[in-house]
Amino acid sequence: MAGGTVTFELDVLASFAFTAAATLGVIGAMLALAFAGHRPAMLVATAACAAIGLAGVAVIFASPASFQVGDVLGFSLIDVRFDALSGTFLVALGVVGAAASVYALGYHEAGRSRFDTFAYVVFLGSLALVFGSASAFSFLFAWELMAVSSAVLVIGPRPDRSVVRAGYMYIAMTHLATAAITVAFAIWAATAGSLDFATFSRAAGMLDGPTRDLVFLLLLVGFGTKAGMMPLHIWLPRAHPVAPSHVSALMSGVMIKAGIYGLIRFGIEYLGAGPPSWGLLVLGIGAASAILGVLYALSEHDLKRLLAFSSIENIGIVLLGIGVALLGATARAPGIVVLGVSAALFHAINHALFKALLFLGAGAVQAATHIRDLNRLGGLARVMPLTALAFGIGAAAISGLPPLNGFASEWLTFQALLGGGGEAALDSVARFGCYAALGALALTAALSLAAFVKATGMTFLAKPRSDAATNAREVGRTMRGTLIVLAGGCLAVGILAAPIGAVLAGVARSLRGTGATPVGVEAMVPPPTLGTYQPILVALVLACAIVVIAAISRYRATSARRVPTWTCGIVPEPIFEYTATSFSKPLRLFFEPVLRPDREIVVEFHSGTPFPRRVTYRSEVDHLIESRAYGPIHRAGIALSVTARRLQQGTLQLYLAYTVVAVVVLLLVTRA
Repeated sequence: MAGGTVTFELDVLASFAFTAAATLGVIGAMLALAFAGHRPAMLVATAACAAIGLAGVAVIFASPASFQVGDVLGFSLIDVRFDALSGTFLVALGVVGAAASVYALGYHEAGRSRFDTFAYVVFLGSLALVFGSASAFSFLFAWELMAVSSAVLVIGPRPDRSVVRAGYMYIAMTHLATAAITVAFAIWAATAGSLDFATFSRAAGMLDGPTRDLVFLLLLVGFGTKAGMMPLHIWLPRAHPVAPSHVSALMSGVMIKAGIYGLIRFGIEYLGAGPPSWGLLVLGIGAASAILGVLYALSEHDLKRLLAFSSIENIGIVLLGIGVALLGATARAPGIVVLGVSAALFHAINHALFKALLFLGAGAVQAATHIRDLNRLGGLARVMPLTALAFGIGAAAISGLPPLNGFASEWLTFQALLGGGGEAALDSVARFGCYAALGALALTAALSLAAFVKATGMTFLAKPRSDAATNAREVGRTMRGTLIVLAGGCLAVGILAAPIGAVLAGVARSLRGTGATPVGVEAMVPPPTLGTYQPILVALVLACAIVVIAAISRYRATSARRVPTWTCGIVPEPIFEYTATSFSKPLRLFFEPVLRPDREIVVEFHSGTPFPRRVTYRSEVDHLIESRAYGPIHRAGIALSVTARRLQQGTLQLYLAYTVVAVVVLLLVTRA
């Protein structure tokens, strides 16, 4: 190709898959933009994602692939190299992207334009480029393309005020991330003398201690913002709920993993081992994100916002694995590094699966009822049985119940934290940090179970609490089929956790440190195991139990008598049921110092009597980081803007006076 070269160092299968993915992506974008072909574009996008997933598998097990396309101002516009770490995230993109694209065939929202479909295809392509970029220029190009295309999908063609506010918040925070990453790359490139990431790896050892600390903090801010870690998470619970559900699935399942990819690639592999403070900082942020994320999820009544806060929780769990790996790198303990990175990668992949399933399930509920308020849902299991089954499997997976995939990766994270706490090479503070994070993970797992019992029960069980829920019907075949396939994937990955964990350990062992501070991961480090946990045995026991219970129920069915629930002789009504608010109230009160719930009770009495006619209850949770940290910053920004606006009076004489004052100040400064 003119202006560049194309070189493949990969077997025929992977080469074909990459070529097919790129070709299909271009075709899909053309169909979307030129012919307004939503359905054809989504079919082509599905095929492209399948090719991306196949290429990811091939790269994990084969040689790395690299190619360059085009030059802009002396920089290669697309400079890509895929290796085992890239392949892991490409597999997640392929699976979730294909599922979201098939789902979108039946979910296409009214009012969405051809430009939205085009942005969706570009979004998929930019994610693939982010996971494989081999130079700072191509990475930032792909990163910005990912940010802009996803912002277009969040805002949509005709947004209301709340959607616009969410979109602006997302754009502001994602550009904060871009700025931090750009500064980190600029500092690194000044030492490396090149924008190629291969030179970054060699130059990391030449950075002095304070500079390496600064680069690490900038990387943590940049990639942590995209991942949705606290306290840089404020865009996530705003943007994810307002986006179309298949886009929410991609953003939560894959896009926020770009931040995880960046932390592993640059923070562990390229930057190398650092001081213990790096690992302790990441452990602390991970623990805070996990606990606060699940607490806010438990307090939410909007189904998609609940899932968004749950994404923050799971990113916190992934950060726990990365924090352990950083501590292991500091102590030159390769086994801990492999264990921590394997746990982080495994949970990132698992979260992509079950969170995509849950967001698509929430989209099915919204499509059937046009509401997301848990207090107005209920009873959908009777009219949407397949959606209820798939959502229930996803809820069990994210709650960490065996034999599903969520349990396996959380179990591996527990082992990583236990291994770090028992590692003699770590100092006492680092070991204490691992044990404290272990307690945080245990608390998170318990609260997550409560949150998704609430989400599933209030959505699908009991009686419907609104006419929309009463009149709901099951969604179309493509949407149902996607949910069932993803639910099956959660079960399959959970049962095959041992071999998948071994593959991810091989990916972790492929990471190398740099310069004078190597990570110290050797190929002979044994892969982590699941210990005494045997997922296949657990699955067989549960399957046998289900068969036995079903057989007993069928045998006794003729003697069973179905009667209404006893409510003191009163016919059961939806008003008798627990609401989402009442279900989570005990935990809200227990964690009141953190959640700071604001409650208001208004009682209206019958005229002239002491008997209440109507009781209104309102409860809101104060998000401390937003109100106490971002609130003052926002108010200061508004005040500064108002002050600056007063300086713009539209008077020429005043502007000339500003110029004279500026010249006088400059003269005084230069004389001094």
